[in-house]
Amino acid sequence: MQKHPPRNHEKRIQIMEYMLNFATEQGRQPSVREIGIAAGLQSTSTTAGYLKRMVNEGLLAKSEKAKRSYFVTGYAAEMLRGKAS
Repeated sequence: MQKHPPRNHEKRIQIMEYMLNFATEQGRQPSVREIGIAAGLQSTSTTAGYLKRMVNEGLLAKSEKAKRSYFVTGYAAEMLRGKAS
């Protein structure tokens, strides 16, 4: 049985690429609201749902100590680099 990519795979890629670029350019992580706006999501609740699912899948991690606490994992960054090759 072939495993299919998660629903909204392209949206997840878009979110991760935005987060990596934002962190590089701004020197900090984006807020949930900034991520949602960049991804074209309608609400912070929808954005938070995406982020939570991505944490469960190992694409993002969350630090409990930071305000802007979501960041792209090394695994996901490598996956994105492989996509660009």
